[in-house]
Amino acid sequence: MYYSKNKDIAKIVRKHLRNGWCFRRGKKHGRLVAPGGRFVIVPSTPSDGRAIYNFMGELRRCYE
Repeated sequence: MYYSKNKDIAKIVRKHLRNGWCFRRGKKHGRLVAPGGRFVIVPSTPSDGRAIYNFMGELRRCYE
């Protein structure tokens, strides 16, 4: 399944899916939903060079 054009972001999403998270497709972006109900927006076509770092920061905040 397609998660993001960025291979590093797609790899992180697949890792979280194996750990019990689920992925929900939206019109423009997908959502990575934690077992507790919190979610992180997955950039499908990131144009920012720091997109991977921003995505990882959002995931870290989701664990807090």
